Amino acid sequence: MAISKDTIEKIRLSNSIDSVIREYLPDLKRVGRNLKACCPFHSEKTPSFVVSPEKEIFKCFSCNVAGDVFKFVMLLDNISWIEAVKKLAKKTNIEIQETKQDIIKMSEKTKLFDILESSAAFYNKCLLESPNAQKAREYIEKRGINCEAVNKFKIGFAPKGQFLQWVLKKGYKNDDLLKAGLITKTERGIFFECMSERVVFPIFDVQGRVVAFGGRTIADSEIKYLNTPETAVYSKSSNLYGLFQTLPELRKERKIIVLEGYMDVVIPQQFGIMGAVATLGTAFTQNHAKLVSRYSDRVTLLFDSDNAGRTAAQRSLEILVEDNIECRVSALPEHVDADEYLNQYGKESFLKLLEDSSKSAIGFMIERVYGGLSSDGRKNSPEIKAKAVSTLLDFVAKSSNSIIQREWIRDIAQHVDVDEEAVWREFKKKHRLKLRGYLQYGKNSSEQVVKVKKDKKTSMSLEENLLNLILNNRDYIEKTDSNCFEDVRCRKIFELTVLGLNTVGILNTLSEEDKNWFSELILNTIEYNDIREAFDIILKDIDISRLERKRQRIEKEILLMSDGKKEKDEKIFDEYKKLTALLKGSGR
Repeated sequence: MAISKDTIEKIRLSNSIDSVIREYLPDLKRVGRNLKACCPFHSEKTPSFVVSPEKEIFKCFSCNVAGDVFKFVMLLDNISWIEAVKKLAKKTNIEIQETKQDIIKMSEKTKLFDILESSAAFYNKCLLESPNAQKAREYIEKRGINCEAVNKFKIGFAPKGQFLQWVLKKGYKNDDLLKAGLITKTERGIFFECMSERVVFPIFDVQGRVVAFGGRTIADSEIKYLNTPETAVYSKSSNLYGLFQTLPELRKERKIIVLEGYMDVVIPQQFGIMGAVATLGTAFTQNHAKLVSRYSDRVTLLFDSDNAGRTAAQRSLEILVEDNIECRVSALPEHVDADEYLNQYGKESFLKLLEDSSKSAIGFMIERVYGGLSSDGRKNSPEIKAKAVSTLLDFVAKSSNSIIQREWIRDIAQHVDVDEEAVWREFKKKHRLKLRGYLQYGKNSSEQVVKVKKDKKTSMSLEENLLNLILNNRDYIEKTDSNCFEDVRCRKIFELTVLGLNTVGILNTLSEEDKNWFSELILNTIEYNDIREAFDIILKDIDISRLERKRQRIEKEILLMSDGKKEKDEKIFDEYKKLTALLKGSGR
């Protein structure tokens, strides 16, 4: 749905961020120019959630969630952006004009949600009341699922041939059911119910709407588990089973356990182990990682102990590490599922097993890679060690955090029993080759190189300091130009500022990762005794830093000349002398 920018801005201005957030967080207190409270998205005792009425944004400096008033309502109410806009518009009596096309599109999705919700209620009622569901009820009881869990997850049963009769009597058409993924059509034009003779597990999105179904056969079907296909309202790579049911706990604990099946989620949550979710018949994806990072700070992967399970864990780790999500891997005994273990040994034993078997991301990878390569007894072979280190360094490179990289390299050196400096040299060599590839063959190579080098900052760079000063003192925009910024992100923000975008306008053009960086940058307001003097000093320091980097580049060329690896060039020597003199005069 398209809403005009003017209407969105009108809704925003009519709903000040501090007044809206105060309705959810009555303990919001003023601290200087900003407001602070304990973050509603994770459990904390010391407030780290900051609201800036002036800049119209919020930011938690602990869990890194950030955004504008619409984003806050989205996250707290588990609704989409468009629904948040509509909610705030209704709150302030602002009418939103919808086009005929928007109305038709929304109407079609609304119809799908209605069909899916009604179907879930039908399946649930059949499980509880239908004489034909006795075998399904026995299966549920055998697996240890109680009535409370059945109601919480709206578990149901699809008796053979009954669903199609019931749903058509409700006034829905076969075409509607096909779009919802509830039936299939053969080449001969015969319709079949997807979930027939299966225990049915409704799949909810984060807003609590039924979007699809999973079914476990209780007949003699070769296909034990079956999911309904992707539709206009369902994407299996963007949903996690059980996430909606555990959202209230995630806001407090922010810890997720990723498992493999429906029962692996239902039983742990039934036992009070919150944060248990599962993928839906697909490998872990980038979209899953984004979903996980939105609601948790730490992820535990609990896959089967066989090779397929370990491979799935490794692939999931590689994706999570790229998104800088802290993750660990735990293991159950072979041929035992999470629900079976809990029903047999109970919650405390299960939690102890998780803790005792828990391995860090790099610990799991070292065991899998080095252990796998040295399984034939050639553990101390230099070739095996070199191959293991090379593979593990590819994994290390997936993290963009230099502190994590350093610690992981230390772990690799210790476990593989090789010199740490040698591992570092190998890592740097790989890194240089990767950068060279970007420079030679990559499009927009400067941006890609920045991405490779990017790291979480604990303090602001000179360019970030300059940007911070300009954003908080916009009179200085005219005294600056984009050439002051080599950092791609800083230059982009500056150029958006020159175009006249306000803080919220800039924020809404950025990726989630850059939103976190930008909101932290702008809320870290630096108070200067003399802004003009500070501005001049920062500009001078930026110029000096560039001259120093240029001198270092020339110094490398001179070293190559002195080693006879490059032809001597007097111009380069003269330029080096001039730069040295300039830097000496600057106090460097």
